[in-house]
Amino acid sequence: MVASSIAAAWYHAVMNRLGVFLVACAFVVTACGYTGRGEKQWYKPNADYTTAEFEHDRAECTDKKTKVLAEDCMRKLGWAALGPDIGPAVKAPEPSKQNSKSRY
Repeated sequence: MVASSIAAAWYHAVMNRLGVFLVACAFVVTACGYTGRGEKQWYKPNADYTTAEFEHDRAECTDKKTKVLAEDCMRKLGWAALGPDIGPAVKAPEPSKQNSKSRY
């Protein structure tokens, strides 16, 4: 009887910890999934600008009813999006293959 109650205690302890661990993992995965959906960052290439200028242009390009930023409006005012959603990374060219015979 004692052996079976010890085994049952271990089983319940492991299952409780496993449940807590799985809930924590689900929370972390969910939280990490939402990090990439934030607002875009904007900048003016080759130009100096202030925060006030950006806020003015952003307010001008934001729809008053839906409060959605019109990206084409921002681009017309000279702003460029900064972030990973701009386009796919460009692969570096592969080095040219030289003679298969080595010098050394």
